[in-house]
Amino acid sequence: MPHPIADRHLTELVDTWEYDLLADALPWSAWENRDTMRDELAAWLVHHAPARLRADGASPDLQERIRLLGLPETAR
Repeated sequence: MPHPIADRHLTELVDTWEYDLLADALPWSAWENRDTMRDELAAWLVHHAPARLRADGASPDLQERIRLLGLPETAR
């Protein structure tokens, strides 16, 4: 459930992670299932993060970069 503190943390994490995710990489090390985890994280962010980022006052640029995660890498 969205909450202002959780939204702030989400904004901070997304701001840190988005460059890795846009490069189709995980923002942390993983031994197994990297592609699956990255795809699931990106899908969750594309679906759930936009409203929470707006509520937190995230920059339009950050919101746009999250929208781009929903596109194939070649279309970004």
